[in-house]
Amino acid sequence: MKFAVLVASGALLCAVPSQAMDAETFYVKALALKKKGMAAVFSKELKPMARLFEAAADSVKAENEQARIAGKALFCAPKKYRLTAEQFLGEFARIPKDRRRIQTVRDAWREIVIRRFPC
Repeated sequence: MKFAVLVASGALLCAVPSQAMDAETFYVKALALKKKGMAAVFSKELKPMARLFEAAADSVKAENEQARIAGKALFCAPKKYRLTAEQFLGEFARIPKDRRRIQTVRDAWREIVIRRFPC
């Protein structure tokens, strides 16, 4: 019975939208992880944040693909690109704090890739 309750509560936690965190909270947590250095690998925050960002990036990529098919791509990124931690945090820092507070991580990433890779 306890196992069933645990599984059910885990399922409910997974059902929470992946965009529940605002971009400012994400940015502050990312800065804290960066300050930990190599110890960040052992942080319990790392995997949930990585999943959150991956979901946001996948969503923006899918939106861009649909826009490209419709004839007006949002951004023109190379097939493979990487940002260093400094570049990644720098791009989030370029978004004004007031706007980061009301944006989702997805919306912030969308703004960043449109700015970095214009067509």
